[in-house]
Amino acid sequence: MTGFGSGTYSDEKISITVEIKAVNQRFAEFNIRIPRTYAALEERVRRQLKDVIHRGKTDVFVTVTELSKEPPAIHIDFAALEAAKQALTEVKGRIFSEGEATFSETSALMSDWFVTEEQPTDTEAIWPKIQAATAKALTALTIMREREGKNIELDLSERAAKAEEYINFIDNHRADLSEAYGQRLHKRIAKLLEETGTNVDESRILQEIAVFADKSDVTEEVVRFKSHVLQLKKLLTETTDVGRSLDFLLQEMNRETNTIGSKIQELTITDAVLRLKNELEKIREQIQNIE
Repeated sequence: MTGFGSGTYSDEKISITVEIKAVNQRFAEFNIRIPRTYAALEERVRRQLKDVIHRGKTDVFVTVTELSKEPPAIHIDFAALEAAKQALTEVKGRIFSEGEATFSETSALMSDWFVTEEQPTDTEAIWPKIQAATAKALTALTIMREREGKNIELDLSERAAKAEEYINFIDNHRADLSEAYGQRLHKRIAKLLEETGTNVDESRILQEIAVFADKSDVTEEVVRFKSHVLQLKKLLTETTDVGRSLDFLLQEMNRETNTIGSKIQELTITDAVLRLKNELEKIREQIQNIE
């Protein structure tokens, strides 16, 4: 399901903001953007997300602002500085007949006599803070998604009821198919008899009607479809992840519907099958939003 959540953490030294944006997608995908300094914590953030989000494309933005920072340590290379001074003093004495090299002369000669060393980042210390901000963002996201979930549940319940109406219509009218087929067959035979004078054995007619009834029998498909509708309604009341179960269930409902459509070519039934397929397609679109 779609949603957005933001969470923050702050103290006297650091401020952290985590933003989570989730959109519909069949499988789970996580794109995490975290400052390079804290890249080692990306996998921990991913695991934290997976505990809550099991489906959809999720973009996560982690912003870290250091409010106070330890000054960098400066290390002076006294040995190198002394060596440079001695060398410069020797040059001045031998060539220019001058005295000892001064500090400014020596430091100008070499640029790396001191080294600035940044304090290492303590990722273990920062992790609980990022974790706390992420938890807040996930809570906000969950609240928003639950609100959307209630709307989806209502829509799916209404569409399941419509699907049930169509399958009941098919169930109630399929018993009349054999009788209607028999009437059409008798009319064709009567016309044939009128045109050619050829008579047809009544038992042969009854046999044809029986064969038609057997080929067009959708009792099993109707029973299974009704069972699937009941399962669908039950799943909509579950509080656990039901997205994949709904996916499978809808595949079975489509399978039964296609079989019914291939077995029965009568116009009113065909129309009901088409309407049923339309509702199932709308259900399929909504199911993509459910974990």
